[in-house]
Amino acid sequence: MDSLAAAPPRYRELDPAGLDADQRRIFEEIGRPRAGAVPAPFHIYVESPELAATAQAVGAFCRYRTGLPPRLSELAILTTASYWGAAYEFTVHAREARKAGVPEFEIEALAAGHRPDFTEADAALVHDFASAVYQHQDVPDALFAAAVERFGRRTVIELTGLLGYYSMLAIALRVFRVPPPA
Repeated sequence: MDSLAAAPPRYRELDPAGLDADQRRIFEEIGRPRAGAVPAPFHIYVESPELAATAQAVGAFCRYRTGLPPRLSELAILTTASYWGAAYEFTVHAREARKAGVPEFEIEALAAGHRPDFTEADAALVHDFASAVYQHQDVPDALFAAAVERFGRRTVIELTGLLGYYSMLAIALRVFRVPPPA
């Protein structure tokens, strides 16, 4: 994953005291389930409260309510962060992936920009699906059919949405040059 260290920062952590009423409301709403902590992407998006509120709602669904188990969701997120070179996103979700049971060797391979030697067919399928989206802006018919057969059409739709959502975050993290958390 490349570094943003040489580029001048564009990211700024927001001070709730400096926010207008709409910004403060969504800032507090986003922080509420996280003991007041507001993740970096939302420090960016809160400057547009409607975008922040909408992104938060989509993110909550993509992270916690798709048909994928957490380890496969986190694998898809790490694949996305690796593709975009979003070090912040990768660092945060590597911790979550470990908690969800993603093996360390898979996390390390993704961090290095390589396809892991998966021991689980479902993990390989999710990674290959995500990689096809990023490499070809499409998914080959055989891979699409395999994903639908294994997970069902609804979950494939949700996986596709998850890839789009976390790409949106990764793009913002890159554009605003958000460094990885300490």
